[in-house]
Amino acid sequence: MAQSGEDKLQIGLTSAGQRALDVLMADGRFATESDAYKFGIAYAIAVGLDLDDAPQGGYKTKYNASGGIDLDGVIRDLLDVLHVGDRRRPYATAEKLAELGVTAVAARLEGSETLADIISESQGSLS
Repeated sequence: MAQSGEDKLQIGLTSAGQRALDVLMADGRFATESDAYKFGIAYAIAVGLDLDDAPQGGYKTKYNASGGIDLDGVIRDLLDVLHVGDRRRPYATAEKLAELGVTAVAARLEGSETLADIISESQGSLS
């Protein structure tokens, strides 16, 4: 399990990421913003989005990491098991993945793709 001593305690999105999250919520497929945020993390992992493409700053706090969005530690442990990002900073990694994922999905939704199509294609990436 990753150590979180050096990690972020609060995670969020940039202004562009928040606008993208709003697009996902407007699609009506997610019950909560935190569900859509976690979907962004999963999508970014599934399709192999590059963490280096995420903004290096400008994130506004939205969630308590281990005390809120990841109460059970599943996100932290998944990133550790899959060797995604900096193992010492799983929540900083998750924040960047969420940013990349929600912005990518929002762009596709705005391009008239359906969430079902996006999920179906991303499942093919795991083969």
